[in-house]
Amino acid sequence: MSLTQNQRIKWSLFLLRLSVFIVLLAWTIDKFVNPGHASKVFEKFYLLERVDDFLMMLIGAAEMIIIFGFLLGLAKRWTYGLVLAFHAISTLSSWKQYTVDINLLFFAAWPMLAACVALYLLRETDTKFTLSRPG
Repeated sequence: MSLTQNQRIKWSLFLLRLSVFIVLLAWTIDKFVNPGHASKVFEKFYLLERVDDFLMMLIGAAEMIIIFGFLLGLAKRWTYGLVLAFHAISTLSSWKQYTVDINLLFFAAWPMLAACVALYLLRETDTKFTLSRPG
């Protein structure tokens, strides 16, 4: 049984959404399991002073709601847009890792950023395993 072009696109978008969600879930869980580490990340890459553990967990809770909305395809303009914004900020704020203190692992952020852009631009086509209404 071969898939139609439309079915292949929908499966591809779903797999992109799922893989982006898995990465973001790991980052979000870190805010609960090791808020001190997450705070150090915020300090180094976002230039924010030490973020209190409770506040980091609140950020994690808000992020968890957004990424599960993204996974489920709810309020796509907002959830896909916020996921794109979060990852774009994360990718761009790591500029030293691409230019000064070169760390090859950070370059993996760029294909994920491209996936986030593609998902945002094709959000109405991304309907496989979503709870959003067609349309």
